[in-house]
Amino acid sequence: MRRLLLAFFVFVLLGILLSLVFRHHQGYVLISFSGWQIETSLLFACAAVLLGIWALAMVWRLLITLVFAPSNIRGFFGRRRQRKARRSLYAGLEHMAEARWALAEEDLQALAESNEAPGLNHLFSAQAAQRQNHLADRDRYLEKAAARKTVSELAVLLTQAELQLAAGQSAEAQATLARLYELEPRHPWVLRMYAEYAMSCGDYGQIYAMLGDLHKHAALSPERIETMAIAAYQQRLSQQSEIGGLTTTWRHMPKDLRDKPEVVAHYARCLRANRADDEAANVIRNAMKKQFSPELALIFGDLRCSEHTEQLATVEEWIKAYGKEPELLMVAGRLCLRSQLWGRARSYFEASQKEHSRPDALLELGHLFERIDQNDEARAAYRQGLEIRAS
Repeated sequence: MRRLLLAFFVFVLLGILLSLVFRHHQGYVLISFSGWQIETSLLFACAAVLLGIWALAMVWRLLITLVFAPSNIRGFFGRRRQRKARRSLYAGLEHMAEARWALAEEDLQALAESNEAPGLNHLFSAQAAQRQNHLADRDRYLEKAAARKTVSELAVLLTQAELQLAAGQSAEAQATLARLYELEPRHPWVLRMYAEYAMSCGDYGQIYAMLGDLHKHAALSPERIETMAIAAYQQRLSQQSEIGGLTTTWRHMPKDLRDKPEVVAHYARCLRANRADDEAANVIRNAMKKQFSPELALIFGDLRCSEHTEQLATVEEWIKAYGKEPELLMVAGRLCLRSQLWGRARSYFEASQKEHSRPDALLELGHLFERIDQNDEARAAYRQGLEIRAS
């Protein structure tokens, strides 16, 4: 309608312009055809030509409209359905934000197939269905979304994995995450999901395989990656049944992890399990030069080194360097007890108990009293230790 009005005004303006041009010079036009003659003014002839062109244009437009009327009608109703489908999608998303899951599912599915991207409707419908614990409906919507080419396989699998993890479907989630990792091994969110899943179920071998990508693509915070790396390397150390494999794994470990006391402690325990107590002692000595660790000190005291005297001297050096830490005093007492240095052992145990009330120190003190046939004192130490542990 607007184009028709515009054309009308254009012709009016042209008519006015022509009347001004030919006001003083009328001129005439003579047309002779098969004995017929038409004579008129130039102004009228120009106006008739313009009017004829306009009439032909209107007739042509009318013919085009009639020819394409069916497709135009279909297009009109199609656009109308798409507008309604979009409004239904927006209403569904709004209900999702309002946590009205049943209404959201109803709106999202009402005109899903009329939407430009029906796969999105099905993905959000799957989320709404799971919120209502309708897992069968959820899986059906996910299958519909996967069958549509309007959403990517990555989008479907990510949604599926998140919903399966939230529903506690561990086996199904593992299969989905494995497919995701195969499809997008460098995707930060895929790496994050798979690593957290592997960590939760103790699959440290998978974490070890992903460590390089986790660092490279910054899928997690450095602190979280470090926690995962420690767990992964500790498992690899535990899996080694020979000293050669154990030391090789240790040497290939990143240096910053080898400086962690908990990692050193785990390595020392593995060495001890393989009867390499002297090697474990050396590893602990090197670590204790950098920082004091109560856990490492206690492990050091349990080692059966070939040189007992040197082992005790090392602990006494640590006491000078780090002070009278209860753990160091306890270890020194145990080593003295092992070497039958009764007086020194007693003084260390009593000092450890004085620094911090420890039932294990009283237990060791009771063992000492038994070794030197002071049974009353042994019973008193055991009783006091039990009282501290029970409190």
